[in-house]
Amino acid sequence: MFKREITGVILALIATIIIFFSNLEIFHLTLLLLCFLLTIELVKVTSQLNIFFWIQIFFILLLVLFLPAFEKFRQLFFLGIMISVLTDAGAYYIGKTIGKTKIFPSTSPNKTLEGVIGGSSFCVAFLSVLFWYFPLLFTLNTNLTVFIFLIFISSLASIVGDYLQSKFKRTQGVKDSGNILPGHGGLSDRLDSHLVTLPVFFGLIIFFGL
Repeated sequence: MFKREITGVILALIATIIIFFSNLEIFHLTLLLLCFLLTIELVKVTSQLNIFFWIQIFFILLLVLFLPAFEKFRQLFFLGIMISVLTDAGAYYIGKTIGKTKIFPSTSPNKTLEGVIGGSSFCVAFLSVLFWYFPLLFTLNTNLTVFIFLIFISSLASIVGDYLQSKFKRTQGVKDSGNILPGHGGLSDRLDSHLVTLPVFFGLIIFFGL
């Protein structure tokens, strides 16, 4: 009981320490190690090299390519993680409470329209309030409207990442990508949304020159 929540808190603490208190070498080494372990985990559960396998590999490569940007804007890197976490948490609890309309019944039967809308709305609302009242927490040179747009698109990317991982596992005939994280499964099960959110979020920041 509460294994998912306890594991989530521990991971959040570890991520916070690495992002804000590690030097360049440790930061890069940690991310590269995660990308390597993600690749190994994907290969281990893959029985057919289909499009969903290569999509996962593509986003892992994007994470590696964005390493310089992640290092330069660590505060925004933490924000990118927060987008995925808030969206996932909101979708999980709201969907569990009031979710009725299944949107991916064959791929991800627990996903509901109410959960998706609720999770994305919760993420946008929470971070927008922080941005409005505590702008110094963010290093983005933009206004609230653009900020909401960035968060909304990145939140949708988080949902897409979660769906792609579910679709990948379904095509491979597995329930979880591993069992290393109690209550979550494997690394891919926990990092699936981050895998898409971070490149999309930083891609938008670079595109708009923020």
